[in-house]
Amino acid sequence: MKLAACPKCHAQYDVADVLGETVTCPCGATFPATAPAAVDAAVTRCAACGALVGDEERICSYCQATVTREPAPTGPVCPECYARNPERALHCTACGVAFLPQPVRKTGELLECPICPGVQLAARSLGGLWVDECPMCLGLWAPGDVMDRLIDRVRERRRQEGPPPSDHIHRNRRSRWQARIAYRKCPVCSGAMQRKNFAGHSGVVVDWCGSHGTWLDTHEMEDIAAFVLEGGLQNTPAASRDGDWSLPADPAKAAAVLAAEQLLAEERSRSRARAFPLEDWGIDSGRVVKGIGDLFAKILK
Repeated sequence: MKLAACPKCHAQYDVADVLGETVTCPCGATFPATAPAAVDAAVTRCAACGALVGDEERICSYCQATVTREPAPTGPVCPECYARNPERALHCTACGVAFLPQPVRKTGELLECPICPGVQLAARSLGGLWVDECPMCLGLWAPGDVMDRLIDRVRERRRQEGPPPSDHIHRNRRSRWQARIAYRKCPVCSGAMQRKNFAGHSGVVVDWCGSHGTWLDTHEMEDIAAFVLEGGLQNTPAASRDGDWSLPADPAKAAAVLAAEQLLAEERSRSRARAFPLEDWGIDSGRVVKGIGDLFAKILK
């Protein structure tokens, strides 16, 4: 991993496999696609959690991880203070900054909303992580593993601050219920995305492309954040808690899941159509006009 940070917004990128000489950040800044030269620095932070560690400590008192005093020659170089770090470090052992590289986008790459035909997505920063937002439906595209990183930050906030007050528990969901199941196309490859109930029991169904990222309809990110803050991941299997909540990467397994879900969806649709006319379902078709900026301005600060 070779890290480089945008000098303007400090978003991080892994430039190890970048073919060009420069990287253009969604904020508009352009900078060299090279990692900074490493410098030797004193170890003052835990590489696992970023907490302060004493000069003689061998175990982090905060997360119980082993404190590594000798950085590896091939370890990541901090893009902020340029300190050399141990292999697999998650935080800089000198300044504590988290290593959160994002996918490097192709220059001039324009993505279209999978819901609104012909509408281009606009780049937006959520706590230093870049996502793409549709200006029409306010849906969000989280490229690569950005979705997992957003969830990790929400989980960290809950761990530090504890559960929300009792009067905030069991908030009503804000994302719209989908009367008909739709398999949306990935904004990058145009392939059909898989549908996944986040954490298996949240009730928030996101659209996922195993190669490129996750699509969230309006307010789904808010509902997921609320689910996590309320402790929804506490009773979730360990694999799901650790971010592995996506569908199987094996194409054959994914295709089988998709085919089975489509058959089930068609049967449910026929049953509902026989029992209830569409106009009697009471589905609100009005546009939602508020985004998730206010929520994540607090969660990701």
